[in-house]
Amino acid sequence: MKDYLSIANSPVMFIVCGIVIIYVLAQSLFFMHRAWKRGKDIGLDTKVMKSTVSGSALFSIVPSIPILIILVMLMSVLGNYFPWLRLSVIGSSSYENVAANIAARSFGLLSYTDEGYNTSIFISTMWAMSICILYEPLLIMLGQKSLDKGMATLKVRKPILYSLLIDGIFIAMMGWFCAPYMTYWTEKPEQILSLAALITGGTAALILNWLGEKTKKHILTEMSFPGGMLIGMLGSYIVNLFL
Repeated sequence: MKDYLSIANSPVMFIVCGIVIIYVLAQSLFFMHRAWKRGKDIGLDTKVMKSTVSGSALFSIVPSIPILIILVMLMSVLGNYFPWLRLSVIGSSSYENVAANIAARSFGLLSYTDEGYNTSIFISTMWAMSICILYEPLLIMLGQKSLDKGMATLKVRKPILYSLLIDGIFIAMMGWFCAPYMTYWTEKPEQILSLAALITGGTAALILNWLGEKTKKHILTEMSFPGGMLIGMLGSYIVNLFL
């Protein structure tokens, strides 16, 4: 057992993470109660509100599958409690995984799953995952009006530049996410599994999305991302059998 896991799985970590998660749950229940009360005040039918709640809960299950997968992956390295905290509050499955990898790479590792991950890297990972995400709420609090006004003006005056900017940022982000998994195998042959997962997962996601558009079944479109992740993992497993 790695030494840092005695810290990651300690009762103190459980209590600290539990306090934050309980606060977030309480906040969610508070706003649910306010929303339900407001619905009654404006005359919404109780059956309609119950149907909306149950429908929303049902359709939240599928998009949550990738979060569960990332949670299991992070728990195997970062312990039981901190990943639970991060994915229950403000983080996202993609961000937390990327932040953990960036922290590991700053210490010379390829990934947070590599051998050599120790207490120092674990502490740095917690800081990276917790602090780097703060720019989003700060950006909204301090610069949302200015940003919205600037983007609206750009969209009206230079619509082509606006479209290129939005598309360019998205393509750059996806390239930054995907490029390491397409090139790591050149440094370590065993990292070919990452490339296999990327190819099979991406292909599966495209097929599911195409089927959803053709059949007009929303559930297939919703399954494109989590289904792609699951099939990507299966593809990586199958390739591993031949190595």
